[in-house]
Amino acid sequence: MTNVLGLDLETAMKLLKAEGKPVRLVEVRSKKGGRGSDRRVIKTTEAESETVVYWSAFKTEIDA
Repeated sequence: MTNVLGLDLETAMKLLKAEGKPVRLVEVRSKKGGRGSDRRVIKTTEAESETVVYWSAFKTEIDA
């Protein structure tokens, strides 16, 4: 499996789908539920039948 840790979700999905294995997405949120738009891969696990990608949205822009 290609290492996609830290990549934006769209790029990671393209790379993993090119490998031909099904990918399942799991969103991870904090209890406070901060809003962000920068979706990044934070963890991956691989099983025989699929790759599981855990992702979270990060707030990377400062509000004025």
